[in-house]
Amino acid sequence: MVQPSFPVVTESDAQLPLYLTSIGHWEDQERTVRPEGFPDYQWLQAIDGTGELAVGGVTQLVKPGQGFFLNSNEPHAYRPLTHPWGVHWIAFNGSLMPSLMRQAGMERSGVYSLSDPESIILHMKTIYAMSLTGRPFLGMECSKLLYAFLLDLVSKVRMNAPSAAHNSLKLQPVIQFIEENCHRAMTIGELSGCIGVSPQYLCQLFKSTFKMRPMEYVNRERINKSKELMFHDPSLKLQDIAVRVGFDSPSYFSSVFRKIEGVSPEHFRSFGYSP
Repeated sequence: MVQPSFPVVTESDAQLPLYLTSIGHWEDQERTVRPEGFPDYQWLQAIDGTGELAVGGVTQLVKPGQGFFLNSNEPHAYRPLTHPWGVHWIAFNGSLMPSLMRQAGMERSGVYSLSDPESIILHMKTIYAMSLTGRPFLGMECSKLLYAFLLDLVSKVRMNAPSAAHNSLKLQPVIQFIEENCHRAMTIGELSGCIGVSPQYLCQLFKSTFKMRPMEYVNRERINKSKELMFHDPSLKLQDIAVRVGFDSPSYFSSVFRKIEGVSPEHFRSFGYSP
């Protein structure tokens, strides 16, 4: 057994978007039954042996390389089916969790397969080591590592899904076309023609892969290009930048910029990109 870590969560730590509550590693995980659930979110990563998770009225096998996510306060139970059942575990909380898990498609507790479980285990080992240091602002340091861990977990779970990986690969010609042509007007027909599908199907692919419509993606690419121009040539007028990145009017450029960035282009430039 590896000694688990339970870092002190201060009042300021609990205000962070993400914060660590406990972390550890059982070389042979025992049977655990929680009729009232657990107060924090959890991720348990199986490294050897086979176990079983019961949650939400469903029982699932947990094989090596798989992990399972548990929502806070949800009744659950898990147990080994073979010995030893080695498991890394981490518990965490924070206001960011619901939206982050929703984006990952992991709103429900259950078992998930990963495209690269070793990288997730490395994250967990790094967080565990940090949690034992007792260094100043430990909560913030663990929060930063936890955020990186969860982002990586999200990507490894999503990319392991055959449909997600296939869609991402299929859309690469469209993404490249957008990057090369966002300085001019583009139609949904041009984009769908890059991969020989209908505009309606292209919209489905973008929504399932990026959670946005194709032209929303185009506008985000244009805004990114506009920020690059502000940085590299501070003397450029905003109306000239709007034209260079494919907007037909400065007012529409400003409207889209504010919607995406939360500030106007003038304000963004004033943050330090003006001469």
